[in-house]
Amino acid sequence: MKITYYGTSASEAWPALFCNCQACTLARKYGGKNIRTRSQSLIDTTLLIDFPPDTNYHAQILHLNLQAIRTLLITHSHHDHFFPYDICMRSSDFASGTSGSRLSVYGNETTEKEFREAALICGNISQFVTFRRLEPFERILTEDGYSVTALLADHNQPEKSLMYLISRKNRTLFYAHDTGIFPECTWRFLEGQKLDFVSLDCTALSRNWQRGHMGFDAVDAVRKRLTEMNCIGPGTLLTLNHFAHFGNFTHDRICEIENPKGYQVAYDGCSYEF
Repeated sequence: MKITYYGTSASEAWPALFCNCQACTLARKYGGKNIRTRSQSLIDTTLLIDFPPDTNYHAQILHLNLQAIRTLLITHSHHDHFFPYDICMRSSDFASGTSGSRLSVYGNETTEKEFREAALICGNISQFVTFRRLEPFERILTEDGYSVTALLADHNQPEKSLMYLISRKNRTLFYAHDTGIFPECTWRFLEGQKLDFVSLDCTALSRNWQRGHMGFDAVDAVRKRLTEMNCIGPGTLLTLNHFAHFGNFTHDRICEIENPKGYQVAYDGCSYEF
């Protein structure tokens, strides 16, 4: 299995809109891996996670092949993860080459409502895009061969924000964004799961956030509990993702702190195979 991170920032992007803080100033100065767009990841070639306003940029500059996508998983309704009007442009009114294939979109009740509203504005797209609501702890088998289980995140309550367990060919990825330290019902579900790759929210960096998002300390607490539960071991790849502009952090400084602890630090366009 392979994961490619196309967007690795929090909602403002990094450097952020209108912002001249030290972190954003350093990002503009050094460029490269310090330039982060809104959150989106691809599993192999056909399963996409989230659809932010930066999706067109990811396609144009980072070569995300949207024509190949068959399954789209939405974590929650915040705009940096879900921009439904662009999804609804997958129709003959706006794009050629879409006939004969349908995009299957999955998400919670809130995202379903917003998708339906966008679809009404964009016209009849039912032959090009379908939406199915997922409830926490519901498991589906996708048309492109993945077993996907939605897990409950700690984020934006009362919306049921989702994390995803994704399995194929004896490999399992746990995509844990956006979330604080997981609810107890999610911890109970994870008992007995063997995880080959874990992607963890690290929005807060050095700030001690436990709810809604995580930082370095909360990520360590999650790793400790996953280890004690035997969900992860020496062969599990642990990657940090979804960073907010803060302090004097750069990509290299995050790596200096977190690489020695065994974490990879995602950046736009990076890939991992496991």
